[in-house]
Amino acid sequence: MSGVYFTADPDGLDALSQRLSSLEEGMQGLTAAVDNYAPSDLSPDGDVWNALKAFNQAWSDELRVINGNVGALQQRLASAISLYRLTEQKIGDAAQQGGMFQ
Repeated sequence: MSGVYFTADPDGLDALSQRLSSLEEGMQGLTAAVDNYAPSDLSPDGDVWNALKAFNQAWSDELRVINGNVGALQQRLASAISLYRLTEQKIGDAAQQGGMFQ
């Protein structure tokens, strides 16, 4: 045997998944409300409004990418959590059937 041991912490993975959920929710409120202003409110020629509008669009696009990646990670974590818990249950069941805990 190689002496390499692996442990999994389903509760820790679940906590990570919950933190990712709150992170994703918090990022939703970061977009700028540029549309509340007329271009002339921010500069005489509207350049500031146009720059903010372009930045806001790029920011929103990147947030969608980040949120998609966070969502995919959460799905993988949920699958891993389920598999680890199922494995623990099967090991426990096999141990009880084999008389290890009697």
